[in-house]
Amino acid sequence: MLFFLKKKIPFTVIIILTLQGCGFKPIYSYNLNEGNKGIIGLLQKIDVRPIPDRTGIELRQFLRERINQGSSSKKEFDLQVNITTRIQEIGIRKDSTSSRANYIVTANIILWNGTTRMFRDTTSVTVSYNILDQQYATIASQKNAETRALRRISDNIRSILSIYFSNSFQKN
Repeated sequence: MLFFLKKKIPFTVIIILTLQGCGFKPIYSYNLNEGNKGIIGLLQKIDVRPIPDRTGIELRQFLRERINQGSSSKKEFDLQVNITTRIQEIGIRKDSTSSRANYIVTANIILWNGTTRMFRDTTSVTVSYNILDQQYATIASQKNAETRALRRISDNIRSILSIYFSNSFQKN
């Protein structure tokens, strides 16, 4: 046992030193001593434009929670989001009624800096839910699927923006 332990320790040290020298840096890290908040600081400078409809209002709130965490700084960027939703019925019962459905949300995002378009992308999320015999239960299930899809879309948008900022502004 001691023989194998002696062989594993140098190998582990070599692996750790190799990974340290490859330039890996966590995307959301920042150095407080330098006053550099990195990606988090850039995300806080994004203002999310109003999105129409009730689903848009809910998505905007999720985005503001995910992107503008912490102190409110001067907004330099505007995020425009257009969403489309649709329901795709997938499970069919013997009486030709649906028993399962997909709630599909697609978001087109545009990042603006004043009047200059900096970035454009699209993300989509599919969430499934059951269509039940009771109407209220089906409505509650669909509302839950809608909320889950909007939360996932907001997470996707935050990730897309973080990757864009890390590739564009963090070339150190």
